[in-house]
Amino acid sequence: MNNYTCLAKEYELLKGLYFDNIDETENYVLCSSNIMDDSYWNLAYLKSEANDIVIDEIENKLINMKRTPCLYIGRDDFNYEYNKSIILNRGYKLNDTDVFMILDDYKSVDINLSIKEIENDNEYEDYMEVLSSAYNDKVESKEENVYADAVTSHYYDAIKGSINNGRTYHIIAYDNNNPVSVATLSIVNNIGIINNVGTRQGFWNRGYSKQVLNYLINLFNEKGGKELYLCTEYQSKNQLYYEKLGFKEVFVMEQYIK
Repeated sequence: MNNYTCLAKEYELLKGLYFDNIDETENYVLCSSNIMDDSYWNLAYLKSEANDIVIDEIENKLINMKRTPCLYIGRDDFNYEYNKSIILNRGYKLNDTDVFMILDDYKSVDINLSIKEIENDNEYEDYMEVLSSAYNDKVESKEENVYADAVTSHYYDAIKGSINNGRTYHIIAYDNNNPVSVATLSIVNNIGIINNVGTRQGFWNRGYSKQVLNYLINLFNEKGGKELYLCTEYQSKNQLYYEKLGFKEVFVMEQYIK
């Protein structure tokens, strides 16, 4: 398993949900979205030794799509040090560092919440209410906010469009009829990826995300899943949280923007 293989798996799993297009050459793979304009969904991963011609080509494609030039490299890539120097010399700055993790030995927990897959508009609204709260980490930044980040209306639309599509499962937990915690699982060819893990403000540190993940992993197994991945911030509280649950690091990927 190498960095490019994991990225390719993530793209295949999330294609049609957040990604729309993929442009692959012998030197790079460029993933892009028609509606999501942030760098996480519009990027080029360098597969081989880079040069000015290759990077110029990538930049022109992203700029023509009105996207910020964004390059990814993996720390265990053979050309990591060389490509990093090329990127930095061209004015790119390290913007983020992500870690791919794989489920290795999940530590099961008791499930006391009412947990289900969302299937209708009312449950979708509950899911969005929780996700919007969980992604806003300004209120309770030190608590159990597993995947805090900014989200857009386009992201919400992508989630709604994937309900009941046969490969994406949006999970929501209720505590006394209050929607409190969510997560999403995508499965293709027995390989899965987790995202959108979060608990709403005011309900952190109660173990709700652990219960949702336990439910989601059981669902993954019921669907015949073989390999389960997630991507989170490198050396963050999120990574430590997942490690305690039985996930282990696969590789680290750096994001550079210009």
